[in-house]
Amino acid sequence: MSDILLSELPPADVAWLHEVGDERRLAKGDVLIDPRRRLDCLYVLLSGELSVLQPDSFLAGAAAHEIARLETGELLGESWLFGIEPVAAVTATAASRVLAISRQRLADRLGGDPGFSAHFYRVLAMLTSERLRRIFEDPQAVCYGSSQTVKEALAVFGELRDTDMAWMLSVRTVEKLDAGQVLLSSGQPVDMFYMVLDGQLAIAATPTQVLAYISRGGLPGIISFIDFQPLPVTIRAVKTARVFAIPRPNILIQLQEDQVFAARFYRLVATQLASLLRAVVAGLGSGQEELEGELDLESLQQLCHSGTKFDWMLRQLGVGCG
Repeated sequence: MSDILLSELPPADVAWLHEVGDERRLAKGDVLIDPRRRLDCLYVLLSGELSVLQPDSFLAGAAAHEIARLETGELLGESWLFGIEPVAAVTATAASRVLAISRQRLADRLGGDPGFSAHFYRVLAMLTSERLRRIFEDPQAVCYGSSQTVKEALAVFGELRDTDMAWMLSVRTVEKLDAGQVLLSSGQPVDMFYMVLDGQLAIAATPTQVLAYISRGGLPGIISFIDFQPLPVTIRAVKTARVFAIPRPNILIQLQEDQVFAARFYRLVATQLASLLRAVVAGLGSGQEELEGELDLESLQQLCHSGTKFDWMLRQLGVGCG
């Protein structure tokens, strides 16, 4: 995984991160990310090793259960890009160095450079996908059931333009799933871009071990759509559901031909993966309800605007809104 950043970001973008970043040193045991504190930076792990800890035990001051180890080249602390507060703690397991990039510098670059934005959000999507894959493939992690629901992904529709949605509608199909029907099977690649139109789907390690649920606006199978590796989980309908599907080749051609669309698409994907990771991490072994954050006026307006777009798309497909 340490190669993703260097292989996916052009050398000029990597150089920019080093130019604007501030190098920080961590001693063994230092806390880099505390879920009780607001994040003000994105971090790149330059050397050493970091541990991602289960939130419940960390916040209780007990011996924390480790969810994952982060290696050189990892990005972390990115959740603020998607309006998501961190749920897990990150500490140093050995002397480490990180590069800290300020929120403002990164936000300005992402907003003004579609090429950088497309590459950067693709990197985030790939790294988050790999983190989820490692959790799903860990028998100790997936032995727990969960009632976590990934929040409706409607907010991401604010990122899409009318032309994006018109193109998606022109190449899509709509599939109906009965309760219990499997959409995607473990061990198989994902060759379609799926979006939930209505109903609810379960992400399961086994028929009785549900890791998370996704509802309308969610992107089932997006983990394996990004890297085209076999899916580590099974995704099935909990009740009657409909999904929007676009063949993988259509998406890939559009991403190559339209860099601005690519920036928006990879942000949409990275947002959904970040939300899924948060739901899964929050539910590991705790059974707790998903943590809720307050929405400011701007976020509420964005959600309303995005919901309107989503409902418009449903009408074009002849699917009832709600």
